[in-house]
Amino acid sequence: MKKLKIIMMDGFKSSYLKHAPYLSSLTEKNQYGKLEMPPGHWGGVEMVFRGKSNILAVFYKGKKKLLFLRNFRFLGGFGKLGRMIVDMLVNFPRFVKGYELFKTGSIPLNRLYRFDIAINNHFGKRKDIDYVYFGELDSFAHKYGIKSKEFIKLIKKIDREVSKLDFDIILSDHGMVDIEENVKVPWSRDCFIDGDMARYWGGEEELKEIKNKLPLDKGKLLDWKDKRFGQLIFLANTGILIYPNFWDKKPSKAMHGYDGKHEEMKAFYLLNEKGKKKDLKAEELHEIFKRKLYDFRNL
Repeated sequence: MKKLKIIMMDGFKSSYLKHAPYLSSLTEKNQYGKLEMPPGHWGGVEMVFRGKSNILAVFYKGKKKLLFLRNFRFLGGFGKLGRMIVDMLVNFPRFVKGYELFKTGSIPLNRLYRFDIAINNHFGKRKDIDYVYFGELDSFAHKYGIKSKEFIKLIKKIDREVSKLDFDIILSDHGMVDIEENVKVPWSRDCFIDGDMARYWGGEEELKEIKNKLPLDKGKLLDWKDKRFGQLIFLANTGILIYPNFWDKKPSKAMHGYDGKHEEMKAFYLLNEKGKKKDLKAEELHEIFKRKLYDFRNL
């Protein structure tokens, strides 16, 4: 069976084309453009390949599958070794089931056990897809920023590697922006603090008190239908980092996951077919994805 060839470049956006001569040359004849994704993490990717998504973040209040970690909170006192053991405990059953694997970063162990992971099977493991993933841009941007020499050098390296590959669709999952300012948000017994959003669960009075302490001049409240991702959700303005948070031991230089309509947050796509620049939403790229899969199945 012929497979649809997908290249995913985590965190690539259109403005990087000036550092990517091969990809830039492809835009002269091929259809390409910016890709509007929803806010948060992972939901846009799921929209492209599955047509819909309710995912806002990786961790959410689910069926308490991580509740067993309550008995391993003592590992927090063993530094990196303890965290490595925690990641193994979290990911071993996921590995057995063929699920996507995730690190737990610096999530406090006295809170981690209250959550579940919202993502199970990865679309790239489908039998009808040949999936190649470049993930370094995301981690380098967080560490060095998107204007750093290290980051630009990496763009050029990935561009050369992509030039050696066949593809049907090249895409990224989000844009990225350098951090301009850090803000603090309140922590509660039942919260999850990402670098771009703070999510809370609790009673009406508790949430009202938290809301009054949020820096609403530096962000906005997000009304997300699926309350498992947060009963009260604060989304920071693009370029503002929530710090301290559950992931960073020191502030990130760049971040993503903000309002998907913001120009800096828009992802990138390019098709192996003739066309012109055409910006799309994730749902529209999904229709192209479906059409290409249909064509391949009927060859």
